[in-house]
Amino acid sequence: MSDFWSTSTGESAVTEAAAGAFDAGTGNDFEPIPAGTKVLAMPEAAKWRTVRDSVEDYVEVTWVILKPEAYQNRKIFHKLWVKDLDPNAKDTDKAKAKKDKHLKMLAAIDANAGGKLSKLNGAPTDDHLSLALLNKPMVIGLGTWDDAETKKPKGNWVMSVAPKGPVPEVERVAASVSKSKAEEDFDQIPF
Repeated sequence: MSDFWSTSTGESAVTEAAAGAFDAGTGNDFEPIPAGTKVLAMPEAAKWRTVRDSVEDYVEVTWVILKPEAYQNRKIFHKLWVKDLDPNAKDTDKAKAKKDKHLKMLAAIDANAGGKLSKLNGAPTDDHLSLALLNKPMVIGLGTWDDAETKKPKGNWVMSVAPKGPVPEVERVAASVSKSKAEEDFDQIPF
């Protein structure tokens, strides 16, 4: 047997999967973030994607949550149908309305990131998206989508975006109080 099939522990991957079945697990055994939650997040990736076996293109933004700590480093994948119509939409009018909403959402993300994309003459490229949007913190509001079979929340989607905003008053006055009181105040700030 070649070394290619040897795992890091020296076992043979072929022997382990001889029955033809393997479950890697999902790696994310956590519940979706509750609908209506607002978090501080930033795009860590932004690029054009194409629906498999299709020609419809959309922008995918991968958000990484910065705060609150309970959700820190969780990722939210955000599809923005800003060029083509979503092929999963129920009808053309709904698909057009969705595209309009997504264009406004991308414009708001861009505005919060400095407004570079809106100054382009035409659609942004992957390079434009990355240079303009990545690592720009802002507040995103989250919704949940349900599992088709169980009707229970299965994942999150981005409902809204907003500027990061000014530093809350409690952070500015915390420096003038005792350290333990300041730490208590910081723990109360959602992000």
